[in-house]
Amino acid sequence: MEVSVPLLKKSGDVGKHPVAADRFRRFGKKVLLREYVEMAEARKRVGSHSALTRGEVAGSTKKMYRQKGTGRGRHGNDKAPQLRGGGMCFAKKPREYGWSMPKQARRAALEAALRGKLEDGEVRLVEAFSFERPRTKDFATLLKNLEVKGSFLVVPNVHDARVWQSCRNLPGALYRVVSDLNAYEVLKQKYLVIEADALKALEERFSRG
Repeated sequence: MEVSVPLLKKSGDVGKHPVAADRFRRFGKKVLLREYVEMAEARKRVGSHSALTRGEVAGSTKKMYRQKGTGRGRHGNDKAPQLRGGGMCFAKKPREYGWSMPKQARRAALEAALRGKLEDGEVRLVEAFSFERPRTKDFATLLKNLEVKGSFLVVPNVHDARVWQSCRNLPGALYRVVSDLNAYEVLKQKYLVIEADALKALEERFSRG
């Protein structure tokens, strides 16, 4: 399956570039992508919650009243969970919510996410990010030429500080070098603005199986 992707050339003209979408597999797309998103969201949880148990609440350990002869139920100290100011039953403690998927599953999720972007027409190619100096206005013009409206993920082949400084202040922008690309951020952003060499690197990477 061949997909025609808008390509912004160095001259400033916008043309079309054919991309073989079949290079990116879609096996298990829904299951893998759901699991990857769940993993990414879980890793973002801080898990710093902490409540006091009965043994950690400050106060006296003296028995509230005698065991028998009062006509009331048996009771210990006033730090019991059912009393106001007492400890919490099964109190939450700091913990790590993150978990990890196997490497092959993460790889397949990225392939499926890229395949989905290609099929949905949300990939924009740039022949080369060439900025003489950082300038947000120039990058905004680039997006306008490519008809990018909404959030976008900028993917150069190698890190370029000028590209990063040019796009970072635009609303909905996210910057990732192709080697750091992951399925969660590809799915999170509506458009994928990728350099031609970066796309070629991805095709070579996934063509090896």
